Amino acid sequence: MPNDFVKVIKAEFMLWKRIKNFVGFDDHRLSLENKLFNTVCLTVGFTMLLGLIVNVLLGFPIGLILVQLFLGGLSAFAFYKSRYTGYKENMTLIYIAIGIIMFIPGWFLNGGIEGSTTHVGVFFIVLIMIMVKRKHHIIFIAILMAVFLGCYLLEKSFPQWITPPGSISQKETDLISSAVSFILITGLLVSFLKRSHEKDKKELVEKTEALQASQIALSAAKDLAEGATIAKSNFLANMSHEIRTPLNGIIGTTQLLTHSDISPEQQELLQTLQSSSNLLINIISDILDLSKIEADKLVLYPKPVNIRNCIKTVFEITNPGIAVSGKDIALDYTIDETLAEYLKIDESRLQQILVNLIGNAIKFTDEGSVELMVVVSNETDNTQEVVFSVKDTGIGISEEALSQLFKPFTQVNTTALRKYGGTGLGLSICKKLVEMMDGNLWVESEEAEGSVFNFSLPLQIASSDGIDETPADSNESYQYRPLNILLAEDNKMNQLIAGKTFKKIGYDIDIADNGKIALDMVDKKTYDLIFMDIQMPEMDGLEAARSIIKKYKDSAPPIVAMTANVLSEDEQECKLAGMKDFISKPFTIERLEKVIHKWGSQNEKVLDQVDQDRK
Repeated sequence: MPNDFVKVIKAEFMLWKRIKNFVGFDDHRLSLENKLFNTVCLTVGFTMLLGLIVNVLLGFPIGLILVQLFLGGLSAFAFYKSRYTGYKENMTLIYIAIGIIMFIPGWFLNGGIEGSTTHVGVFFIVLIMIMVKRKHHIIFIAILMAVFLGCYLLEKSFPQWITPPGSISQKETDLISSAVSFILITGLLVSFLKRSHEKDKKELVEKTEALQASQIALSAAKDLAEGATIAKSNFLANMSHEIRTPLNGIIGTTQLLTHSDISPEQQELLQTLQSSSNLLINIISDILDLSKIEADKLVLYPKPVNIRNCIKTVFEITNPGIAVSGKDIALDYTIDETLAEYLKIDESRLQQILVNLIGNAIKFTDEGSVELMVVVSNETDNTQEVVFSVKDTGIGISEEALSQLFKPFTQVNTTALRKYGGTGLGLSICKKLVEMMDGNLWVESEEAEGSVFNFSLPLQIASSDGIDETPADSNESYQYRPLNILLAEDNKMNQLIAGKTFKKIGYDIDIADNGKIALDMVDKKTYDLIFMDIQMPEMDGLEAARSIIKKYKDSAPPIVAMTANVLSEDEQECKLAGMKDFISKPFTIERLEKVIHKWGSQNEKVLDQVDQDRK
């Protein structure tokens, strides 16, 4: 007996599984509405078949049997279209609408208000609420109520239109069979919805758990990636500092030798050495910039800038490149007359972009011209859309190479890499800088026809109020006088090079091995200028500068950072510590001389105040 029970259970389970497969219950390609429509069509069709058999046996009129036959056929056809051809939302609306229409002949052929057609009306309400979208509920229910009320009024006015049941038993059997059928169908539909809800809920829970797990894994991977990026950025910053320190010695020695009495051959060799060192510095700076951009650590410092003066400075920087290369290239620029005099932008980064693009144009142009055009393309109340275009008559770029142009460490072709050199970082950095300024950079080029690099920036119009453009470091206004200068520097090689460089300019300096010693020396002697390295043992340059400024306040001598920490945030940190200026290593004699002239000509009353404070 137990084995027979198990067999029955298995048989029922297999039957239910086949029905589910037939309806498409577990088919993930079908929507819930599609599965529900399939179930309704299948159950209504099966119910119409049973009702048809019952009505034939009970002797109901042929008209009612034809109505049931039509509804059964309609349900079978709708199931086939939905399951195997493709479900559409309007199929449900058409199916319900036809059913409401067929409600009318069913009413009159099946005993009117006393027949089982009223059960059909209630069942239709259930179908409308389950199958039809909420926005159509009121419309279909109103139509059904109107049809129901209309049939009832017609029955009252024309009772002869009603076909009454043949006997009491026929009437009772019809009512009971229809009630049982519709209860079973409604129960089946509710069960289907419940199972679908539980199934969807289970899948949703599983997907939510999987999503949470993936979010945790993604968050961990993101943390690792960010940590790796920060570690890489810190590593490159440290490496930049370490490489710049010996390069400072190399470039400093080269500059000192250049200013010495040497033969033309030695001068040529020194120029080669200096050019190579400068190229290496540029490569290090590019790698560091790219690393900071990737780590989202690069910060822009926009301020009111005279764009025309900025562009003039760019050409002063790039012009010597043509002379060194020996190329026959005309270098020129034109500026739109409507361009505002002052615009708010990070001047150093704009110069970096322009110097890079113009430098590239010079590098890849053997003869012809390189031209910068600055045009105002659009202007609002307080903003100008400025387009910078660098046009050259150089080798151009093929269409295939354009897609690779702005990727890091990429050259347009290997031939260009061998002939012209370069890391391929410059354009990538330029594009990222332009995007950081909410701008756009693009290129127009044809091979052997030259190139035009364009970038547009939305720049806020600024006022010149409070901007002092007097060249405070101009050599013409500087009157030489002896200065007491202190250099805080821990590296012996840099101490030697700096001492000789200062002496070449005309100054003997005192040297402190770290910030603590520098602090003690300032207590014992009055200094006109202090040059401060940042990374030093015992007390770093930032702490030493803060201590000096805190102790002597306004009478403290100007402190200038002289460091291999060259990031923009490093410069900001030095300013926050109270330092007046910033010199990055390796530095040139000209740069050092300008800073000395700028800050060495301070009012001597400051020095008198220092002496009084010491007394």
